[in-house]
Amino acid sequence: MAIFESLANSLKMLAVGDRVKVTLRPETGRFPNPMEGDITQKDDAGNFSLKSEQGVIQVSAGDILSITKLPR
Repeated sequence: MAIFESLANSLKMLAVGDRVKVTLRPETGRFPNPMEGDITQKDDAGNFSLKSEQGVIQVSAGDILSITKLPR
């Protein structure tokens, strides 16, 4: 349970404009995985839009295995 709380806290601390590296569950079929990009939109549930080289991708909080904030 602590892992999920840690992920939820990490998602709350991220803001629009942050650069992140995110790894999604393989079942999502998203490639490349992990992917890097900038957060363009975010909601209170932890879902966000990621602008990457592949375009803008909608990311559901439930699909995230790990997320790391990258330096600018």
